[in-house]
Amino acid sequence: VFSCPDSRCSLASEVSGSPFSGSSVPGPVVSSTGVMRVTFESDVYSFAEGFEASYESATPSCPLSGTLLTAASGSVSDGSGPYPANLDCSWIIAPPGAVSVTLTFTAFDTQAGLDLIRVFSCPDSRCSLASEVSGSPFSGSSVPGPVVSSTGVMKVTMTSGASFSSLNGFAGVYTSQVVVCPLSGTLLTAASGSISDGSGPYQDNMSCSWIIAPLGAISITLTFATFSTEACCDKVRVYSCIDSGCGDTFELAGSPFSGSLVPNTILSGTGVMKVTFISDESTALAGFEASYHSFRSSCPFRESGEVLTASNGSIGDGPFTTYTNMNCQWIIAPPGAASVTLNFTAFSTQSGADFIRVFSCQDSSCSTNLELPGSPFTGKSVPGPVTSSTGVMEVTLTSGGGLTADGFRAFYQSTLVGPECPFSRTVLKAVNGSISDGKGDYGPLSDCYWIIAPDAALTTTLRFTSLSTELGKDVIYIYSCCNVSCACATLLVGPLSGNMIPAPVTSSTGVLMVTFQSDRRIQFSGFEASYWATYCRAGEIQRGGSCTQCPLGYFSGDFAAECTICPAGAYSTIQGASTCTSCPANSFNSYRGSASSDTCLPCIKGTYSPAGSTSCFDCSNQTNAADTGLCSRFLSLHRCCCI
Repeated sequence: VFSCPDSRCSLASEVSGSPFSGSSVPGPVVSSTGVMRVTFESDVYSFAEGFEASYESATPSCPLSGTLLTAASGSVSDGSGPYPANLDCSWIIAPPGAVSVTLTFTAFDTQAGLDLIRVFSCPDSRCSLASEVSGSPFSGSSVPGPVVSSTGVMKVTMTSGASFSSLNGFAGVYTSQVVVCPLSGTLLTAASGSISDGSGPYQDNMSCSWIIAPLGAISITLTFATFSTEACCDKVRVYSCIDSGCGDTFELAGSPFSGSLVPNTILSGTGVMKVTFISDESTALAGFEASYHSFRSSCPFRESGEVLTASNGSIGDGPFTTYTNMNCQWIIAPPGAASVTLNFTAFSTQSGADFIRVFSCQDSSCSTNLELPGSPFTGKSVPGPVTSSTGVMEVTLTSGGGLTADGFRAFYQSTLVGPECPFSRTVLKAVNGSISDGKGDYGPLSDCYWIIAPDAALTTTLRFTSLSTELGKDVIYIYSCCNVSCACATLLVGPLSGNMIPAPVTSSTGVLMVTFQSDRRIQFSGFEASYWATYCRAGEIQRGGSCTQCPLGYFSGDFAAECTICPAGAYSTIQGASTCTSCPANSFNSYRGSASSDTCLPCIKGTYSPAGSTSCFDCSNQTNAADTGLCSRFLSLHRCCCI
């Protein structure tokens, strides 16, 4: 085993411990140059099993290479000390909301014309359409001046040649100009006010947030005056928070919001609301404007017949103290709810005088109710969760005329029931098949998805045969996924609704995810779609969306996900083999992965083997076959004649 300075290996140096022979397995051998040469020599006297070995390489890299840098400022470099040969490093700098990025070199020393630093301006963080900035590429020992990307996204690469230079490379710091929304990151404590993304079209890659926590508020409403964002990607989310730190949040019904429809007024019953706005790297529109108002009351939703219909929310008797002689009622009845669970976050009442009661109701009138186990609650111990399995809950508070206390806080969550679609939430692995929302009209609040992932598929295509849903309300989305878990999904088509059948949709990864959601209002006949997969032919496997031939010594059959090494006793002399060729009778091969017929060695005198053998067998001491009948018998049984 030798270590070489380059792939020619003309100046090779033998590594420590080499040469190796005998039957003791040597320990790992390392070449620190990145190039290794291995030789094997045998004499003419005897056979042995030989050797098998595997190798691994360590590729030189730079600190944070391959990382998406999202901080507003930072640094990049090839590392400390002289950089190695064969470097191939890259950094993408994309701070959210940045409109420009400036790179300032603080050190620079590379082989002129050989080891290059390139700087690109990119339209988005993928940098698939990058343009090289003026002056790039840079090399040599002169420190370049500052370099600017006016798009807010910059890509920096460093490549070095095959020879080691002993030079120290480069280092640089970057800064960005970031546009944020007005008052973003601010705690808004006024009783009312407004928020927006700013004047004019918002910027790409914005990330804004506001926490609205007016002093003493027990509920907040948010009303949008204007709304226009990229439907797929630029979203406003609204949350209720337990306190102004917003460590515990739950997203309110309807959120997230995007597109051109102005959302309805949103209510947070906790007295604290968090609003976020995030835009992607393309298509900036006019944005949004909204105003908020807060309410203070000793008993929110006290009015007779008030029904809470949001799927999640909160209730309480006010932010500070419970008044005397209170008689409050909350009815929680989210449409389509299968159950409602009430979770207390604070509880302090006069023991035996102030009571909170929780009931399960048959409908939102609560004319027929059943008090739930544990109710009524009183004192200072926080009760555990309480659940109504009917989907409707009534909560009442009655307080006496004596001392006051801090009262209670609670939030509720509901489990919504939507009709289940056939095979929804299932991974479909068949080569072809179909999906649909089911027979007849779909139901309200459907929430279905399918992952279509035929094993080893090159592509998967979905074709709709029928489509009829409520336009703009009951929608279908189709994604391409990088794997069967769909942890990384790319939107291909959506939202689909109405009755216009789209063209077939194909995922080049072989994995599709289809989602279908309906609202509570109008239902139609829904959709049906069929799918099919394409595969690489036998002898090939799918890699990165294309077919790759199996190498010499390997094979693959139909629908194979991996190439299989040829077993001992066989060989494959072509790339893209669908089967391996067996060694002929009276020869053998004891090694896997053979790529030549020369590896099939002949049996020696007095032995025989059937085709595809890994060793030869003794002819039962019948080495002299004067009896031709005996020889014929061996010929018939073993395809050899022992002589």
